[in-house]
Amino acid sequence: MQCPSAALVIIGQELLSGKVKDENLGYLSQQLYGLGVDVKRVLFVPDEIEDIVEALRWVVDRHDYVFTTGGMGPTHDDVTVAAVSQALQRPLVHSPSLEALLERLYNVPAGPERTRLCRIPEGSELIYPEGSRYPQLIVGNVYLFPGVPSIVRKKFSAIAERFRSEPIYSEKLDLQKTELEILLPLTAVVEAYADVRIGSYPQYYEGKETVQLTLDGTQQERVLDALSMLKRLLGV
Repeated sequence: MQCPSAALVIIGQELLSGKVKDENLGYLSQQLYGLGVDVKRVLFVPDEIEDIVEALRWVVDRHDYVFTTGGMGPTHDDVTVAAVSQALQRPLVHSPSLEALLERLYNVPAGPERTRLCRIPEGSELIYPEGSRYPQLIVGNVYLFPGVPSIVRKKFSAIAERFRSEPIYSEKLDLQKTELEILLPLTAVVEAYADVRIGSYPQYYEGKETVQLTLDGTQQERVLDALSMLKRLLGV
């Protein structure tokens, strides 16, 4: 299945410790899949520059898009911008438009803290979506989002169309069988339709096993043909 790929770098010690439940992974993955972008890798890292840099260097050149969430605020542990600068080897430079925004909308007084908040990686793109109080920061193929789920949803929806690609077609088949019972037919279809991603997910309820099969691909006809072969071989 060939389509644009994405990686998510989820930043926050509070997520790794279980103190806070992440909500951004499910939302971003679902939205991107609906736009035709295949999320291939997700990395959870703490608010440590070294860990963020390591994660970014691993994914930036391997994926079309990289999305970070978390570490975008004004406090000591908000180090994502600095980490992106280091990972992409782009020096931090002053952004006059950010400084004007901080002064006008947030009344941040002049001084070292405002100066720090106005520094972004060289060559960054700042997008000001309609209705947003703070711009979207993009550095190369890296899109930086805050960690607050409601803000992530608002900011992503404002730029979602720029990621739209050819649709990914999906089908599913629910079976009152076990995985062992469908193994041979399933293997035959997987081998015949290498361009269709087929997943097998067993479920257990009251001691009984059932299986849900999912089929995804960029060519609808191939997905439907694979589904038809599955049904024929399984006698359903």
